[in-house]
Amino acid sequence: TFAVGPDGNIYPCYRFVGMPEYVMGNVADHPSPEALMASPAGKLMLAFKDYVDTACGKCKHIRYCRGGCPYNAMAPTPGRIGGVDPHCVAYTRIFDEIGDRLNREMFDSPLMEMGGFGMPPMQKTAKPPKPGVMALMRKNAMR
Repeated sequence: TFAVGPDGNIYPCYRFVGMPEYVMGNVADHPSPEALMASPAGKLMLAFKDYVDTACGKCKHIRYCRGGCPYNAMAPTPGRIGGVDPHCVAYTRIFDEIGDRLNREMFDSPLMEMGGFGMPPMQKTAKPPKPGVMALMRKNAMR
């Protein structure tokens, strides 16, 4: 994504707004996406992508995490890549937990005909069970 600052400067993300080393262009110049990516900041973002491909290549979460937030990764070392997002360990734990819960709900739940896919069987309990990952996915899919 791109962000535009109040002066019309274009940045790789809103978190970089106001940081001159991350200006990719200006809206007044009508730059193409290719021109933005050819800027020093654009080349740095592409280099971060390449870095992530190598550094995180064996991680099972790379397809959706992509090394975390580039700002978090580069803000401590302006203008250069010093690693991936420092919150990587936390993201990994969160993604693992979501995956584990999803797998438990999918594979430990009754069949669709027996109360709904991903939902525990209807039981008379004092308190209904909390909705899980599958319930959230079903809710979003029905929108």
